[in-house]
Amino acid sequence: MRQAACKSAAFRRQRGITLLTGLVLLAAISLLALVATSSMVLQLRMAGNFEDKQLALQNSSLAVIQGEGFLYSIGHDGRAPECQVGCFNLPLSAIIHPPLDVPAFPEYEDPNWWRSKAVDAALDPLSGMRVESASAKGADPPRFLIEEVYFDPLTGVSVAADAPPVKGIGYYRVLGRGSGQGAAAVAVTESIVARPWQADALPGAGIRDANEFCAGFRPWYDCGRMAWRQRR
Repeated sequence: MRQAACKSAAFRRQRGITLLTGLVLLAAISLLALVATSSMVLQLRMAGNFEDKQLALQNSSLAVIQGEGFLYSIGHDGRAPECQVGCFNLPLSAIIHPPLDVPAFPEYEDPNWWRSKAVDAALDPLSGMRVESASAKGADPPRFLIEEVYFDPLTGVSVAADAPPVKGIGYYRVLGRGSGQGAAAVAVTESIVARPWQADALPGAGIRDANEFCAGFRPWYDCGRMAWRQRR
């Protein structure tokens, strides 16, 4: 009888050890599953953040392109000839800022500043009509602003006889701000653009494509995008 009791106690100990081992293994598997799930969630968040930042960069680049196109589309009478500073009348003067009117680091200005200073890239600044090529998805519409950096009147500069009679060349920086689906994802890009000005309307006003606009001025004058960079 004592032998049977010992066997029963040993059996209970074996069952207890087996149960404990199973619980330990179950806890280890649960911990591994929890770590794997947390890692997967983190990777999904990282991928989402990266995609959101790429969307913000895409929207800011789109805004720059729209700003450049608007600058090319202005007729040659939009800027006063032989004028150095503050040469645009309303409503252009509210869109094209004079030199040093924009802060040195506009990429760190808050959204309210951009809403007050910049132009919605999806709308034509003068007519208010929607620009079909400027559709974008983001928490805030992509916006651009234009600042005249320097104007070269080309005084005393001799060019080829068949070159168009350019009065001067304006150099501008075009800033674009875009956001992703989340307000925290923001990108700001900048381009430096050269734009010849002359008395007559060659080429015609309304052209928004850089290559088409600048075809009438190259190779005699600087025209089109000179530089580009991402500021934020």
